[in-house]
Amino acid sequence: MGLTGSKLGCGEGGCGACTVLISQYVAHHIEHRTVNACLAPICSVDGCHVVTIEGLGSVSKSNLHPTQSRLAELSGSQCGFCTPGIVMSLYGTITRSDKSSSLTMHDIEDALDGNLCRCTGYRPILDAAKSFACDIDKLPCRTASTTKTTSTSLDKCLLFPKDNTSPTNQIEFPHQLHEYIPRSLHIKGTRFFCFRIYSYRTICLGSTVEWYRPVTLSELLHLRHIYPGIASKLVFGNTEVQIETKFKRIQYPRLISITYVPELKTLKRTETSLIIGAGVTLSCLQSTLVEWNKNSKESDDGGICQAMIDQLKYFASTQIRNVASFGGNIINASPM
Repeated sequence: MGLTGSKLGCGEGGCGACTVLISQYVAHHIEHRTVNACLAPICSVDGCHVVTIEGLGSVSKSNLHPTQSRLAELSGSQCGFCTPGIVMSLYGTITRSDKSSSLTMHDIEDALDGNLCRCTGYRPILDAAKSFACDIDKLPCRTASTTKTTSTSLDKCLLFPKDNTSPTNQIEFPHQLHEYIPRSLHIKGTRFFCFRIYSYRTICLGSTVEWYRPVTLSELLHLRHIYPGIASKLVFGNTEVQIETKFKRIQYPRLISITYVPELKTLKRTETSLIIGAGVTLSCLQSTLVEWNKNSKESDDGGICQAMIDQLKYFASTQIRNVASFGGNIINASPM
């Protein structure tokens, strides 16, 4: 479709230049999450709405989205390669929040942990992002007695709070997807590996690969019975398997996606234990732990919830945590 705004940077989910927004209708509400497009198989977005930077707005159509224009106004871009990913992360943060008017500067800064910039410098980028925060007016005023400021664009930042009283423009979610019902999938295709030899010749090799998506536990067990051991590979967020296939040249003839198996998404707390399903995403786990921690005292669980929250904050990035599963990370012993 010629949508070239999403950039391929590191190719392993580390720089965030390829960030896009994935939305789907789950349990009577729309769920938004930013993901690294370089790690997301096309088969995994069945039934989802994908928004790239072109979906927000463009200069040619004179319909720039506030997240785009704000970054430009506060000089948050130089070469522009990573800018689309930063804009999508910022837009995703505002969109995911049930109450965008309550987003703090700290919330927004945390949400940009999966985006790198090699030339602009993070101060103007963060200035532009934090200008959407509800507490931006709490930045110290530039007065005669002030010897230290927290922003090089402080004066510009303070011009925007009055514009944040209304919800930021959101892309409409397709009505057709409200009726979407996940069904079992079986897709067969060819994966190509291309590499250069002697700096002048490129060779491409292809291998057949199958994608299965069971929607029940019994169906998943049946597939593993038919294709045991190395005959199939279980995949959830694909954040580790994609690294193996792309960089380590490991070939899996069959991938079984387990993202729609409800039994793997159990997440509850009892008086004596925390029950975490293998298919719970790290972002879901993180938000649930925060809620549990609010409603309990440290003595209730010995500080386990807070300890896990502290760990997850520095674990991977927002885009990775949005798709990576708790069980998958343990099984793969991911170093990320």
